[in-house]
Amino acid sequence: MIPNITRGDRMAGLMAYLVGPGRSNEHENPHLVAGDDRVLMAVEHEGELSSYDAFEIASVLSQPQRVHGTKVESPVSVWDEELGKNVRVGSTRSEVWHCSLSLAAEEGKIDDAKWSMIANEFVNRMGFIDPDGAKSSRWAAVHHGASKNGNDHIHMVVQMVREDGTKANVHNDFYRSQQVCRELEKEFGLQQLESQEKGLGLAGDKPAERTRATREAAPQSAPFELRRRMRAALATSSTEAQYVQRLLDLGVRVAPSFEKGSRTQVRGYKVAIAGAKNEDGHTIWYTPSKLDRTLGWPQIQQRFGGREHDEAVAALVSLHNVKDVPAPRMKLHGFDPIRAERLMSGKTGPDTLANIYARVSMQLEKDRPGAFARLSENYARAAQGRGNAAYAVRIGARFASKDSTRGWLAVIQQANRLGRAMTATQLMTERPRLARSTAALLEHANRTLETATTSTITDRPFDYRLGRYRDTGRGHGL
Repeated sequence: MIPNITRGDRMAGLMAYLVGPGRSNEHENPHLVAGDDRVLMAVEHEGELSSYDAFEIASVLSQPQRVHGTKVESPVSVWDEELGKNVRVGSTRSEVWHCSLSLAAEEGKIDDAKWSMIANEFVNRMGFIDPDGAKSSRWAAVHHGASKNGNDHIHMVVQMVREDGTKANVHNDFYRSQQVCRELEKEFGLQQLESQEKGLGLAGDKPAERTRATREAAPQSAPFELRRRMRAALATSSTEAQYVQRLLDLGVRVAPSFEKGSRTQVRGYKVAIAGAKNEDGHTIWYTPSKLDRTLGWPQIQQRFGGREHDEAVAALVSLHNVKDVPAPRMKLHGFDPIRAERLMSGKTGPDTLANIYARVSMQLEKDRPGAFARLSENYARAAQGRGNAAYAVRIGARFASKDSTRGWLAVIQQANRLGRAMTATQLMTERPRLARSTAALLEHANRTLETATTSTITDRPFDYRLGRYRDTGRGHGL
């Protein structure tokens, strides 16, 4: 169960959205499943909520704030390049605390009675309910149709001004909500979030990022798209400097992170989608290691064994304070010969598969990420664990190809063989839910690949420098 928290000051606006059609017309039969006694008495909570009901609920929830006039504010910070840290620049009103609780799509739906118990336990354990009532916060839980991705979920809406006019304590609420969800998963027999259970995982996206992607007609939200492009860059690079250049070629904006007090000592890097801006017109930067720990700068250096390290650092320094430009036309490169040889020999792991599938996704799926992009994500999740790479070397040796062809088709065929072996053995044992979804994606990806390569002649020589077959008549150029 995944919690997602936002804060604001428009109680009526939030309630109107929750009982409305939703951004993708996904809201069906919005209704209350739990809430403060005053809320449950104000509206008929067993039927579908209307716009008038939404207004009534918002009025009841907002009453303590109207009576006491208490203002609740959250700090607004921006990244200061000179200081190398976030600096507070103001504050924003935040009397409304909103948290959605979502199940995995494959988990299906649970009934309202169970959601009601979960909601009550959640607000209690988050500290919003006072046994004596004076320091309780008013709240409501709304259930409606599944998200557009098929996730059953509820929305928790909490008033931050308590009955006595004091402010609710939301210190460290992001972390605490995760801990509460882990407890409730066990107690209510829900699927445990795999990344939390094993202490592993990849960064997800947030509602604001999904909204921005929809508004800008982007292929997917920034964290997912950045990972796809970064892995594709890795699949075609053999040095650190080449990796930095490949990122730029794929429309990833790159900038250095310096050691404190220095403008030459690079300690890391940050990335953004070229041309993407937030509502204030600022570039939205991401720390690679927070998107995927294997993409951090120390891991990049280790991956390439320090090859062209100084050139990569010089390139990063040159990108400091470079102004953003409109997204360039992407330039795709062929697979890195070293990586391809390792794959064909079976000496590889899920990390390499994640990179290869990302590269194929950029070529075949372009701006409509599908099965190959999801395979890349799945194998990247598997790569977060320790021991996978060594294990993959052992099982990969069984599937080493004796075919002398090193074209993209051979690379993908070998990737599929290794992928099936990993999925059927280690993943199925250690992470069965991930394995099941990966197996289905592999079959779908294989069908897509067969369709895409119907006209490809596989015995033509492949030119790694050009990134395509030498005879360009019918080749796909991966």
